[in-house]
Amino acid sequence: MPAPQTPTWDCDPHTRAKHELLQRYLEAWFPILLQGPRARQSVTYAEGFAGPGIYKGGEPGSPVIALGVFLRRKQLLSGKRMNVILVEGDSTRLQRLKSEIGKSAAQYGGVPESMNIEYHNGRCGDVLIPALNGAGATTSPIFAFLDSWGGPDIPLDIARVIAKVPSSEVLVTFGTRFLMQFGNIEAHQEKGDVAFGGTSWRKVRNLPSHQKKGYLVTAYRESLNAAGFPYVISFEMLDEGGHDLHLVYGTSSHKGLEKMKEAMWKVDPIRGVSYRDPRDPDQLQFELKFDPDTRPLRRAILEELSKGERTLAQLREFALLETVYRPPHVTPVVRYLLEQGIAERFPSGGQLSGDKIIRLVPEEAPSMDTLF
Repeated sequence: MPAPQTPTWDCDPHTRAKHELLQRYLEAWFPILLQGPRARQSVTYAEGFAGPGIYKGGEPGSPVIALGVFLRRKQLLSGKRMNVILVEGDSTRLQRLKSEIGKSAAQYGGVPESMNIEYHNGRCGDVLIPALNGAGATTSPIFAFLDSWGGPDIPLDIARVIAKVPSSEVLVTFGTRFLMQFGNIEAHQEKGDVAFGGTSWRKVRNLPSHQKKGYLVTAYRESLNAAGFPYVISFEMLDEGGHDLHLVYGTSSHKGLEKMKEAMWKVDPIRGVSYRDPRDPDQLQFELKFDPDTRPLRRAILEELSKGERTLAQLREFALLETVYRPPHVTPVVRYLLEQGIAERFPSGGQLSGDKIIRLVPEEAPSMDTLF
């Protein structure tokens, strides 16, 4: 999606869903880091594409949403320190952002002394890391929301620097269309190399059209892994016009990964938006709801079991790390496979607990066409 030329723009369904996810996750992230036996003395929230803080219809932007999360529980900052680093490339939007942040803070009695809010005008790739260093933020956990316009405009070096800071995380908006369309142009190839941290993504040029998007998403996930984030997940949102938006989350925290998945599945259905696991070969759309469509998870588990037997606990971990699904979604899928005679468990008796071994029974399996 090209960047708009106006100071503000419409808040589309993608953005509303994305903002709800961000808010729900920050509501978990903020208290986890600032209270309890492992509480940190300082944390940082950063945005590399902060925008004006408001949309045409008056909806709050992500910096305002995040600030509201922090100020509603500002008692957690007693005796602590929080940096809020906001980078925006357009000076007019940056001025509007300052105004919107000020109005939002006033609703909560102002910004506490323990919170340092900094505004930086410039390109994210040029400004964000120096801003974090200048604020002394690279010695304590950072959550960076890198919500670009979907082009290859986020250098992987940003992720590398943040990944070196213990307990830090990134949530990145990742677009595939630009590189699929223009990735054969040398200038854009160089930008892609910077975004992926290498040239391996260029293989996309030689792939069939239906494989290009999945390849780029997987390559970017692997880039974040190589940058220093051991846990990386992605999922795809689609609007009614079929326009896609990928969110990629990188963390070193298993608990953080669980909380992000929980936040994702708590997002209320937004009219006009559906979801898709980018690694589902059939690209099935579904809603994140209480009774989800688990057919993509069935396929993923069958593929995993084709490599060898797994415990139920291992399948839950697989779902957490490699799909858009959560561990609680696994048990009903495994029960279904057992009931259909596609899989068996060992030992056969007792409760279906995490240590039970699950394996395929190929000679008795019905046609896969009957399963999906």
